[in-house]
Amino acid sequence: MLKKFFSLCLILTCASFFLAACGHDQADGNGKKIAIMTYTKNDTFSKKLIASMKENAQANGMEVDIYNANDSSDTQIAQVKKVAKMNYAAILIRPVEANNSQEITAIAGKTPVIFYNLQPEKSVLKPNQDIYVGPNEELAGKLQANYVLKQTSDKDTINVAILRGPSGLAAEKRTSAFQDTLRKAGKNVNYVFLDNGKWDLKTAQHLTELFLKTNQPCDALVANNDDMALGAIAAFKQAKRKLPIVCGVDLSAAGKRSIQNNQLAFSAYQPADSQGKTIIKAALLLANKKKVTDLKGASDDDLYVYTSFEGVTAENVANY
Repeated sequence: MLKKFFSLCLILTCASFFLAACGHDQADGNGKKIAIMTYTKNDTFSKKLIASMKENAQANGMEVDIYNANDSSDTQIAQVKKVAKMNYAAILIRPVEANNSQEITAIAGKTPVIFYNLQPEKSVLKPNQDIYVGPNEELAGKLQANYVLKQTSDKDTINVAILRGPSGLAAEKRTSAFQDTLRKAGKNVNYVFLDNGKWDLKTAQHLTELFLKTNQPCDALVANNDDMALGAIAAFKQAKRKLPIVCGVDLSAAGKRSIQNNQLAFSAYQPADSQGKTIIKAALLLANKKKVTDLKGASDDDLYVYTSFEGVTAENVANY
C-alpha cells in the first residue's frame, strides 16, 4: 500500500512538472502586447497571414492589436508614431511603401520590428532587432519560369505578358527572377506587355482589357500574385479569348478554385498558416530579447528568417 502511495506521488509530481513546463512555454508571451500593422484590407493573402499571426500570438498568450493603414503611407507613419509610445513588445508591419522602412525603424526605436510580406532593403535591418520574416521572393519567379519553360518546350520563341506589383522588393525580385530564369534557359522571349497591377484583381482586369485591344499574341501571362492573375483571366473570358498559360503567386482560396477549374495554370504557394506561425516565433524571441539564430530559415547574419514557396498545378492541387 505504501509503495502504491509513493508511486502515485511520483506520478503526480511528474505530471505537475510537465504541466508547469508547458505553461512556461506558452507564458513566454504572457503580459506582452504586439502590434500587427497592415497596409490594406483588400489583399487576400495578407488577410490570411494576419489571421494566422493573430491566432498563433494568442495561443502563446500574447495580446494583439491590429492597425490598417488603408493604403496610405501618411496614415501608417502616424500609426507607427502612436504605437511606438505604447510599450508594445514588438511591431509586425507590412509597409505601404518599401521606401518607408527606414523611417519606420527610426520611429520604433528600441522596439523590435518584424517586416513581413514586403522585404525592405538590407541596410534597413539590424540583427535580432529589425528583421524580415517571409519568403525568398526570387523563388516564386523561378518556379513560374520553370513551369512556363516546361509548358512551352516545343516553341523557340514565346510571347509573355507580365502583371507586376507596386515598387518594392517582392515585385522586383519575383519579376526579375522570372525573366532571368527564362534568359538563362536560352528561350527567346517577346515581352508584349508589362504593367503594375497594384496586387489588385480589378486593376489587373482593366489593364488586361487594354492589352487585349492591341491584339498581340500571348503564350503566357505571369502575375506577381493570384489576385492579378485572376483579374487577367476574367478579362480574357470577357473578351472570349483563349486563355494563355496564366501563373500567379500565393495559392489563395480563389486561386486554388481557379486551378481546379483549369483556368489558372500555376501558383507559387506561400503557406500563410506556417508563415504566420514563423513570424510569431520570431516575435516571441525578439520580445524576450533572444536571437532568431535557431529558427528554421534564419540567415547567418540574423537579418532574415526565410519561408518557402511550392509550385501548385492541377496535378497536385488536391494536396493543398
